[in-house]
Amino acid sequence: MKSQPTTAAIGLLFALAFAAVSAEPASPAFPGNEAVRLVNGKPAVEAPPLTAASQRYVKGGAKLPPPSATGEVFMIEGPKGLMECRGTYLSESGCVPSSLGITKRPRLWTVKLDGVWQHCDSRATSRKCEPASAGAPGAMGTVE
Repeated sequence: MKSQPTTAAIGLLFALAFAAVSAEPASPAFPGNEAVRLVNGKPAVEAPPLTAASQRYVKGGAKLPPPSATGEVFMIEGPKGLMECRGTYLSESGCVPSSLGITKRPRLWTVKLDGVWQHCDSRATSRKCEPASAGAPGAMGTVE
């Protein structure tokens, strides 16, 4: 029995629609992150605020070690681009340039959405986010 051209076309449309809905973001950036803006054609990045505990840690002179090779990281946009950080804030000692697309590991995303800093478990549209003011989330980020 021959397949109807319209049936094939409808099947193709469903496949494309499904791929578009379930696709991960193509770029390393987090979709809708309000902390990254273009000002005079150049990216301007707002850093996430320090929590009270982080402020005490930083003001006490402590330095975060860099992230472990396989452990969970917080993905944070910084002036030097996308960074993998051991903590929930940008730190010279505790952040390294992103290995997204090269190394698979659990990643949480620290981003600003609707004017609120949040930790999200994924860049996908089905992500779960918690307010950053609540501290570091207990859940692991999505491996990507």
